[in-house]
Amino acid sequence: MVWSAGHRLHRGHLRDHPDPTELVPGRGNSRFAPIVPADTSTPVGHTYLAETAFAALLESALHDAVTPVPRVRAATLPHWMESCVELTADVRLIDLRDPELDRLDIGRHELVATSAAHYPCTRAWARQLHGRAVGGQPTHGLVWQSRQTELHARTLDARPALRDLVALHPAEVAVLWTPPAPSRLLRRCHGGLGPLDSGDGHAYVSNLTAELGIVLL
Repeated sequence: MVWSAGHRLHRGHLRDHPDPTELVPGRGNSRFAPIVPADTSTPVGHTYLAETAFAALLESALHDAVTPVPRVRAATLPHWMESCVELTADVRLIDLRDPELDRLDIGRHELVATSAAHYPCTRAWARQLHGRAVGGQPTHGLVWQSRQTELHARTLDARPALRDLVALHPAEVAVLWTPPAPSRLLRRCHGGLGPLDSGDGHAYVSNLTAELGIVLL
């Protein structure tokens, strides 16, 4: 699939990296990053992006709010912020959303919805898919449907209206790698929540955690 230049996206990121347009150096422990291509010893830079602030926060600042009894340490939230960015160029993404996984006979639990214990395996997939040409055209990353949103939807059986909202909420997330994506791929745009311990960010997180039953410790 293609996200065109100018497409607006959301990014949850640490305040130690206050510029949301900067891609993160190759470090950490996540589903599809960091990766080291076979032809080099240098990890590629990366960024995780989401279609909505809702998904961006569930995949970053609130990632440890594991169901069925989700908890997050309130002391970690001041380290996070949420920003709105837009693409400066078209990006082509390998499609790992549910319809494509079904077509390929790959279960969500095998790739995009594993626990963190399986991240070394999912990163091995990422290394194989990194920079792969599809239809004769280069690709710049992967897109899939948020595991965190899926997990929270499952726990809301007693609140069907909210469960359906969460299940149907646009929850596409993507990882972009540079290279092959340009290193200056993103630019700031208006609409981000900012720091999560004040202003709009604090209000949004307070409402979101209350709705999803996430306990702040």
